[in-house]
Amino acid sequence: PPDHTVQASSRRWLPQPSYTPVSKWKAATGAADPRLPVITFDYVGQQKQGIPMRELSARNIIALGQMLQGANDPVFAETGLKRITLRILWPGYTHVDWARSINLVAGGPITRTQLATQLATNFARFMEMARTEKPTSADYSIGPSSIQFEHVVLIGLHNVLEDVWQADVAIDRR
Repeated sequence: PPDHTVQASSRRWLPQPSYTPVSKWKAATGAADPRLPVITFDYVGQQKQGIPMRELSARNIIALGQMLQGANDPVFAETGLKRITLRILWPGYTHVDWARSINLVAGGPITRTQLATQLATNFARFMEMARTEKPTSADYSIGPSSIQFEHVVLIGLHNVLEDVWQADVAIDRR
């Protein structure tokens, strides 16, 4: 499991359940797979703060390249993976099935910056879709008077199983 510490006091962790496959065989065999290291997202010179997703979607790659720690690192280059599946399991919205494929090699190995912008795009689309759904719990409800895209902070991305990854996010309602 990821390191669930967020250094900024105004932020609270979004407690997403870990994805588990429906197939019992897959669950039994996949659990033994070695996990790949967590990919972190921070401003240059800061640790465990994360980057607001609104920054990732509003700025261009060049600007982000100057802001993001290890911006041009080819984060999946050593893994041999060609694509990953991003799963979003937002508390109260786990009935909204979000599994999207992210290509890691189109135009060369994906960089930390490119990955961060793709994650932000996925969260923006997920939240847009989830706004129309009724949450099973109001604690992390998404909507105009609740959590909005500008409150979501990307902290990291962790490997759950095989090629399945989940983003580590915090909520900052300042």
